[in-house]
Amino acid sequence: MKFKIDETSPFSVKTLLESTGNHEVDSLYHEGKIGIEDKDLLQSCLKEERILITLDNDFSNDILHPRGTVYGIILLRPETQGKRAFLDLFEEFLNKFKLEDVVNKVVIVEAHQIMVRWDCI
Repeated sequence: MKFKIDETSPFSVKTLLESTGNHEVDSLYHEGKIGIEDKDLLQSCLKEERILITLDNDFSNDILHPRGTVYGIILLRPETQGKRAFLDLFEEFLNKFKLEDVVNKVVIVEAHQIMVRWDCI
């Protein structure tokens, strides 16, 4: 599977993802696309068939990002800030949820729940 890490997410999530399978992980930072408009980022992810990994709550808004404009989003909402909190929450998510099930969905991951907000097709 293919993923894109936005600038709100720590790059170390790449190592974590790659340790769980044969995944291809890009980041906005390494592509030189920091500050890209949300719409352009989602369009790029859709075209490349990449699931976006983010902390940006704007991506949970189905009015700003309607069905058909999203390949898949994992939105993490850790209880505290910092890289360790993000990685712990993401690792917990990986243990509970199949990554294949994120395609065409927006998945919001919190400490005590995982919500699938809508199908994107």
